[in-house]
Amino acid sequence: MKVPPYLLNVIFADHEVRLNGLCSKAGISKRLSGITKKFALSGCLLFISPSVLSLALDIDIPTPLEAVIVDKVVSAYGGKALVNANSIKVVDYNKGPWPGEGESPDVPELWRINEELTIDYANKRKSLLSYRVPRTTLDLEKWIYDGTSTVMYDILHEKYSVEDWADFDRLGSSLVRSSDTLQAKRLAGLLNELEYRGEEYYRGKLQQKLQLKQASGEIYTYFIDKASGLINKIRREHPRAGEMLYVFSNHNTNSELTFARDMNFFVNGQLRLLSVKRDIQLNPDLTNAFTGFAHFTPWGELFDRSTLQAKKLADGVYQAGKGRTFTVFVEQLDFYIAMGAADGLAENFAAIKQLSQQDKPIKYFVVTHHHNASLRGLDNALALGATLVMAEPHQGSVLQALNTTTSADNLLLVPPGASLTLGNLTLFDIATAHSQHYLLAYLPVPRMVLAEDHYVTELQSAKPRIYQDMVRFRQALDELDIEVKTLVDIRGWRQFSIAEFNLWTSEFKTKRCPSGYDICTNG
Repeated sequence: MKVPPYLLNVIFADHEVRLNGLCSKAGISKRLSGITKKFALSGCLLFISPSVLSLALDIDIPTPLEAVIVDKVVSAYGGKALVNANSIKVVDYNKGPWPGEGESPDVPELWRINEELTIDYANKRKSLLSYRVPRTTLDLEKWIYDGTSTVMYDILHEKYSVEDWADFDRLGSSLVRSSDTLQAKRLAGLLNELEYRGEEYYRGKLQQKLQLKQASGEIYTYFIDKASGLINKIRREHPRAGEMLYVFSNHNTNSELTFARDMNFFVNGQLRLLSVKRDIQLNPDLTNAFTGFAHFTPWGELFDRSTLQAKKLADGVYQAGKGRTFTVFVEQLDFYIAMGAADGLAENFAAIKQLSQQDKPIKYFVVTHHHNASLRGLDNALALGATLVMAEPHQGSVLQALNTTTSADNLLLVPPGASLTLGNLTLFDIATAHSQHYLLAYLPVPRMVLAEDHYVTELQSAKPRIYQDMVRFRQALDELDIEVKTLVDIRGWRQFSIAEFNLWTSEFKTKRCPSGYDICTNG
């Protein structure tokens, strides 16, 4: 509760309780029931519970509506059992569409994500067991934050890596946001930051709205059933991603805690996730959750992607980028051909021109396929005067991604299954597990293949994780019957020899759910 200058120090029976304040101007003493209470006025706002203030000043202070609502929410979700929980485990299995990420533009990819998050509040630790089924791949990982660092164990490959970014707050944060129970626990500690925003009907029932504004610019609005105190919706407004909506229903109770068995998640009005299975446990067994795998070996050293770099890959072939924003440039007599990330195109182009000392324009920008990362920033390529080259079935996706209208003169289409030669670069429209139409770039003289998303890795030299998409890509490559020496990952610094790539894909074996893991039993 925000109050004007009141208490700074409160002394009960000679025991001093210090509250946050700046400076005192005057002191007042009052004796009630044999207890001496001293008050010091200060020139700043203090955060004091209404009950403490009422007792100290011996007057009735009305409780703020925000506090009344939060108290009702906490009571609805478990009361003291929730607030004082030493640990909680949430189970969230879901399934949903990922627009723009399917094999073809008109059908979204469907992902299944099963996750179990254990939070050890007493020791500020987290453990996340995650099973994901995207396209033809299976991922089974265990993440453990021990209070100091996070290790990610790849169970299907018996490897591990240290993930410095995944601290206590960030690990499993999506599960925390999508759990109405954990959000209720969160509200209990944010009373002074909440603002009452009136009432609104939802499915014919009156909801009380509480709003939380974060320093990041995100705004959360909680829709709380006025009668029961249950959270029915959370609207999350993000400065860049737009509006996200979590809808909760079918509330049940397990081990003293209430939770919604159903949660649906929307992004800008489009369904993104549907709950399949949800559960919660109070004070679960922590031994197994925080036990790692002693026999796992590290994946290996990673490339540094933190700063912009530019490199020469072969005569007339350059690559520049940082983070996940990498672009490859193929030099011609009077121009460049670019492919990869367009959202960092200007910066990457400037870096390679400085490296090559050749100031030529970009004449063509190759859009390898229709997925979201390949469509971002295409206006940048047009602004630099480039013609966009794409598979004919992806024309609609490209035009939709542009913020400005463009003419047919700025588009160059490759018919399905055909090839196109631009200077010394040949583009082949091939079918992969990643995209039904994918423009593979090939340079005959260095016998180099340039591709993105099909064999991406951040490892400097160790054998990367091999998955089914890579096997299908190798088959499509063999069908072209071209001479290949090197494969370049457009989205990273790694290059493979064709001998390595063929060996690794030949050794591939389909992964299965290991014994003892209920999270992936059903495939």
